[in-house]
Amino acid sequence: MKVSFGYRAASEEHPADVLLHNSVVAEKVGFEFIVTSDHFHPWFHTDGHSSFALSWLGALGQATRSVRIGTGVTPPILRYHPALIAQAFGTLGRLYPGRVFVAVGTGEAMNEVPLGFPWPGFGERFERLREAIEIIKNLWSEDFVTYTGKYFRLVKANLYDKPSPHPPIYVAGMGEHSVRLAGEVADGYMGVPAPKEKYPEIFNILREACSTNGREFDAMPRMVEVFVSYDQDYDKALSWVSRWKTLLIPNVLASEIYDPRELEEKAKNIDVRQLTSYQVNVCTSVEEVIKAAEKYIGYGFNEIQLHSCSPDEAKFLDDFGSKGLQYLKQQYGKP
Repeated sequence: MKVSFGYRAASEEHPADVLLHNSVVAEKVGFEFIVTSDHFHPWFHTDGHSSFALSWLGALGQATRSVRIGTGVTPPILRYHPALIAQAFGTLGRLYPGRVFVAVGTGEAMNEVPLGFPWPGFGERFERLREAIEIIKNLWSEDFVTYTGKYFRLVKANLYDKPSPHPPIYVAGMGEHSVRLAGEVADGYMGVPAPKEKYPEIFNILREACSTNGREFDAMPRMVEVFVSYDQDYDKALSWVSRWKTLLIPNVLASEIYDPRELEEKAKNIDVRQLTSYQVNVCTSVEEVIKAAEKYIGYGFNEIQLHSCSPDEAKFLDDFGSKGLQYLKQQYGKP
C-alpha cells in the first residue's frame, strides 16, 4: 500500500497569517497535502483562532506550488448551503486543477448555532449531508439544476465555471452511517483518532459498502488525522495540548454546546493525561513521531495527516521534515 503524508493546518491554534506561513514551510519540507479545519468557533476559547477556511484556501493555493489542499471538515448542512460549497470548491478547482479536495461531515453545534440555526439530531444532519453531496455533484456536472429534497431546493441553479477535474469529496465520520455513506458515494474517507479496536469495524463497513456499490476499497483514499505534540521535554509537550481536553467531553460531537468558553469550563477538571490514551501522541523524538504515523498505516490508512499541536511549530516542521518525513516517504510513499 502506497501512503502519502500531509500536514494539518489547525485554524483553531494559529491566526491566518501564521497558519499560511506554516503551510508554506510544510510544502517546502516535503508534505504532499495540506488540510485545514473549517470552523466558525474553535474547540477552545483561550488563545483560540478561527479563520475562514474557504478564503484561506485561495491564499494557500497561491502561496504553494503543488501540494493538494482541502478542508477537514466542511459541513454543508446549515450555515453553508451545499450549492455555495459547490461554487466555492468549483472555483478553487478551476484555480488549482487537480490539487483541491473537500471533506464533508455532519458538523458540530459550535459552528452552526452561533449563526442562529437550531441544532438538529444526527438523523436530520445525516439526511442533510446525503442531499448536500448529491447537490454538489449535480452542480459540478449538469446545467440549470432543479432539485427538490427534504431539506434543500434548487431552481434552475447553474454553475458557470465548473471544475475539471471535479475535486474529490471525502466523507468524514466514525459512525456506521457516515462510513457507509463514504463507501457508497464519496471519493475518499476521512477518520479521526479512536481506540485501535474501532478501525477493523470501520474498514469492514467501508469495504462492504464499496463492494455493494461496485467500487474498489483498496483504491479508495483513506485519510486520518494523527495528533502529535513534539518537544524534547515530555511534560512541556503534554501540557501544551491541555486545551484539546475539550475533545474528551462525553458525547461532545452530538452536544448542543456552541460556546468555546463553556467547552473549556466543562473540560477543566479532565486530566490532560487522558488525551494520551489514543487522541494525542506526545513525542520527545522524531522517531516517536514516525512510530505514531506508522501505527495508523498499520490500521489501514493510506493518507496520513499530521496534526502537530506542538509547543514550537517551527521546530516540529524543521526536525520532522528533515528526518522523519523523508524516512516515511521512502518507506511507504508514492514513487
